[in-house]
Formats: sequence, structure tokens, C-alpha cells
Amino acid sequence: MQNNDTAAVFQDIYLEQRWHSTESVSGWGSELGNTAQVIRELPGLLRRFDVTSILDVPCGDFNWMRHVELDGIDYTGADIVPDLVTANQAAYGAPNRRFMHLDLLEDTLPGSDLILCRDCLFHFSHADVFRALEQFARTTARFLLTTTFLYRSWPRNADIATGQWTPINLEMAPYELPAPRTVLVEGSNESIIYGPDIGTVPMHDRCLGLWDMADVRQRLERRADTP
Repeated sequence: MQNNDTAAVFQDIYLEQRWHSTESVSGWGSELGNTAQVIRELPGLLRRFDVTSILDVPCGDFNWMRHVELDGIDYTGADIVPDLVTANQAAYGAPNRRFMHLDLLEDTLPGSDLILCRDCLFHFSHADVFRALEQFARTTARFLLTTTFLYRSWPRNADIATGQWTPINLEMAPYELPAPRTVLVEGSNESIIYGPDIGTVPMHDRCLGLWDMADVRQRLERRADTP
């Protein structure tokens, strides 16, 4: 999918409010009821791994992140939707907090200790997930903190069109990253509706997994060496 197509997909989703949340234009996953555990536990994870700067991409409407204690953290939020960036900068910009318009699949990513990519890769095709991982690997970041579903007993990693949605487990094929250094269990109240054969499954295993960027780079190198 070309850059202008990707931008149009997510611009249309934003304009048409396709993620249906009445609280956040970024969707149910960004509501405070589904992020309370992340808000509470993320600062401790950042301290544990000596993180002093974050690139949050995509940052969405900053609905939940504005409640995270980020003292001593240099924060950059980036998003492909220009209106979100403009609104965030006007409302939340500060000396150690800035927002920028950026396409994570195409643009050069700014440097940071950690890249936070929450609720994004599960909207990408397989090809675009790998493009995103390659983009992250080109940066100087030490860590990638991104959404992953840990259970293997339910369908995972469908090859969707970018802009759709599938539960993603980054340790399973075709991604096959090693086990993360640690996970932050989100405590989401959402469920996945699989249909009549499986039914509705709670998202108890929805997590943020923390990977060393060196492990991401090694996985991509192995992929490049595969005929």
C-alpha cells in the first residue's frame, strides 16, 4: 500500500469516526476504562529500563496518555492524521512534550530511547507490519513497546488490508519475534467477536510487550537472508 493510500485510509477513519467510541476518536482501546492499568503501570516500566525519551507513534488523540506520569521523560507524539497533531499540540504541547505529523511507514522517525506503538500494528497488513518494524529498526531506539496478544489458542495474525483489524501475536508466524523482555498486561474490558464457531472472547491477554530493538533487528536480518 502506498503512502498516500495509507494516509487516506486513516484520515477517512478519523473523519467518519469509524471506531465508534464516544470518548476517544482513537477508539475503544483508548478509553480510560480500558487503559487504567497502562496509565498506572507504564511509569514504573519506563523507570525500570532507564527510559528518558519516548516516541509515541501513533499518538492518536492523547486521550489516555495525558494521564500518564511522565516527569523526566521527553515525549514526542506522532500521527498520520494532521488534525489530531494540530489539536494535540494546541492543547497539550509543552517544553518536554511535542506532537508532529508523521507517517511511520514512510518518514524518518525521530530518535528516542523507546518507541511506543500501541494499537497500531494490528491495523496493518503483514507487509505493512514488517515495513513498520523495519522503520523502527532504523532508529537509535533501544526498545520497542507494542501491542501483542499472548494467547495462542485463538486465531491470530490474519493478513488483513491495512485499516482493518486482527488480534496480533508478534511471537507467532509470520512475525516470530522472540519472547519480549517484559509485558504490561492492559486489563482491557474489550472482547473479540469471532463469530458463531468460536463466539466472543475477552481480551484478557492483550498486552504491551517490550522488545530490545536489537532483537527486532536480528529478526529482520534473518528474514532478509531467507530465500
